[in-house]
Amino acid sequence: MIFFGGFIFLILTWFFFKKAGSDYPRLFWSAFFYKCAMAIALGLVYLHYYKSNDTWLFFYDAVKAAELGRTDFGAYIQFLWNSESSNPIMISLVNTQERSLFLVKIISITCLLTADNYWLCSIYFASISFFASWFLFASVSRHFDNSYREAALAFLFYPSVLFWSSGLVKETLALAGIYFLATIFIKMVGSNRISIPEWIVAVLAFYFSWNLKYYWTALFMAVAITSVMFIYFKCRRLISTKYQFLTWTFIFIVLCAAFSLMHPNFYLNRFLDVLITNHNDFVAISKPDALIHFYQLEPSWISIFINSPWALFSGILRPFLWEANGLTGLLAAFENLILLVLIGSAFVKRAMPTANRILLFSTLTYIVLLCIFLTLSTPNLGTLSRYRVGFLPFLVFAVSYRNSLLKYLSERINQVRQ
Repeated sequence: MIFFGGFIFLILTWFFFKKAGSDYPRLFWSAFFYKCAMAIALGLVYLHYYKSNDTWLFFYDAVKAAELGRTDFGAYIQFLWNSESSNPIMISLVNTQERSLFLVKIISITCLLTADNYWLCSIYFASISFFASWFLFASVSRHFDNSYREAALAFLFYPSVLFWSSGLVKETLALAGIYFLATIFIKMVGSNRISIPEWIVAVLAFYFSWNLKYYWTALFMAVAITSVMFIYFKCRRLISTKYQFLTWTFIFIVLCAAFSLMHPNFYLNRFLDVLITNHNDFVAISKPDALIHFYQLEPSWISIFINSPWALFSGILRPFLWEANGLTGLLAAFENLILLVLIGSAFVKRAMPTANRILLFSTLTYIVLLCIFLTLSTPNLGTLSRYRVGFLPFLVFAVSYRNSLLKYLSERINQVRQ
């Protein structure tokens, strides 16, 4: 079975390359193998470095489910379709929380294809994530003039994004879903034709990202749909130029209210309580020097507003070098230092084409809001470094595109080569 699964994997990868990656063969294969290497690295780090063993616990549960599939395929299908507590396999599983169990089910399918090989399962996940990132890279490169290098950096090569979205963790498939939804969003903004297969994949992308990271997905969809509706009304001159920002904000608030009905944690009467409860849970299990400390944080919008600037700053730029603990913390701190330089240089002699301003505004809205709420609910610096991959690649592209420092460095490199 392992050879059959490997053969199918190679065929699909080669087909994808011929279909979507043949224009940039060196970039495609270097990014692909880099992604697979990061998937292996994540497994090794969790195996030998971290005390919490999330990815391996997911895998061990998936192996149990795959064994059920080999002995009683009907019961396995029932488990995939409906995981009731009365199902005998549920007693033996560690991860029974809804989103974790959803991931276990997906991993179990790859276990059937790989004879329960963790590393091959990781490469399957990494490949799915890579395909989605390549689609987004290609779409961004076409839509934004001269953005090839910046898009590659943000979506194909940025180290922490690849590391935390390449193995058997929720972020891998959730970010892949967000990437593909972003690809569809860019096509809609550019008035490009979207094929039926693309719509089908978009529905699946929404389904997977919602079941794994519903708060990423809800915010992204609210921002994306708002912008599409805004552009539609603007093109038909149904919006006054004086009230464009107010119109966008009004549509966004209405859509946020609609999405708040799709998950109990979004209900307006409990949203802030859930956020503060999550914050307090992390505070209780974290060391003080590994925490982002807030000023009298409580479940009120005034408190959230007061603490939001610090949450935004900390979520993007911390840990600092002097706060880093261990090798992974030090690497994250160095990466944040580079990000700080990119953000600072992004404001120097930079002009954004008018046609792309709505995309930039939408992207920044998603980044800012997701960063604030993630940081407030997850004040542990180590955990936040993993969770923030939901917005980090978009931030990297936003501050890299038409960045004066990167332009200068690129010109210097070209001069040296000549």
